[in-house]
Amino acid sequence: MSGIPRILVVDANNHLGHVVRASMFLLDRQYVLVEIPTAKEALSEVIDTAINLAVVTYDLDGSMNGLEWATRAIRQRAGARIIVVADDHDPKPDAMLLESQNFQYIPYSSGEQFLRALRIGLDGPEVVAAEEASKESAAAPLDLGPVPKINIDRSRAILLGAIREIGALGIGVLGGLIADRAGRIIVDEGATSQIDKEQVTPLLGPSFAQAIRMSPHLGGNSWLMKFYEGDDYQLFALSAGYHYFMMLLVTPSRGALGAVMRYGRQAARDLSELLGNEAWEYKEAQATATQTMIAAPIAEPEPEPIPTPEEITSKLMAPTLEPVGDLDIDALFATAEQVEDFDLFDAEDSSGISDLLDDGTISFEEARNMGLLGD
Repeated sequence: MSGIPRILVVDANNHLGHVVRASMFLLDRQYVLVEIPTAKEALSEVIDTAINLAVVTYDLDGSMNGLEWATRAIRQRAGARIIVVADDHDPKPDAMLLESQNFQYIPYSSGEQFLRALRIGLDGPEVVAAEEASKESAAAPLDLGPVPKINIDRSRAILLGAIREIGALGIGVLGGLIADRAGRIIVDEGATSQIDKEQVTPLLGPSFAQAIRMSPHLGGNSWLMKFYEGDDYQLFALSAGYHYFMMLLVTPSRGALGAVMRYGRQAARDLSELLGNEAWEYKEAQATATQTMIAAPIAEPEPEPIPTPEEITSKLMAPTLEPVGDLDIDALFATAEQVEDFDLFDAEDSSGISDLLDDGTISFEEARNMGLLGD
């Protein structure tokens, strides 16, 4: 087959072809598009010509549905790669049936899933899985040095121009903003407060810096766009070099992807031109070399010798008192018996107290040695 893939689109309403064109433009891939509205003629095209990928709607011309068409096409040409795109009102097929088939089945409104399905259909599931695994392994944060300065007024004019051009196509643009790779908002226009932009931009910013790691594989400065779709809003984020990105918040619309690809991408290019060469220049932070120093050992005093049990016992023993050589025990107790017969409150007895106390007295030193006085 030729190096440029041939994509067959089967859609009686002629809507799916526009989605495929916008998606291939987003993927920056060359292609040849063949659009056939009727199911039977499309089957003949698959049999008679070389088709790399067929993209069909579930609701065809009434002769068969997209699932039946895909089954017949694979029966006629084994290995044919087919994507069946279903609208919201289309019946959901049995999950067991889908697992047994060799085609992809995706909802019509899922932009990001549709892009992935195109890549799988063109390159194969193994290639896409390997690329996604590589992105996950390279998801570590990058430190690219300082963020270059950008002209705020001219940036605002570029953003407003993109909003105006997209809105002129009937796309409901709620607002837009410009932020740097750290998520700091520098320009904010419109009703972007419909979402929590203070949390969204820090999530988006670092992911755009990862484009630096993809550039060597793509042969130059890589451009990146992210698309998120919810029930209430569609969010488009487009890189402007490595350091800034533009975000557009729109109401859900099938034509939004193509409009943003045309005018949003041009606005992102204009923002990059404001920065000049700095848009693609960066300086990865180098690890700071540190000198390892070995601290000198601190001199510790010699430990004191551990005392022996005999020394410890001797320190704990009470001091030994010297014996009193001239202590008269009989005289001491005799004095105590005389005191028992004495009444301190009797005037006659108290008159002789001094005589009693003087009889058989001991000195201060003797009383202390006997333990009668404290130290």
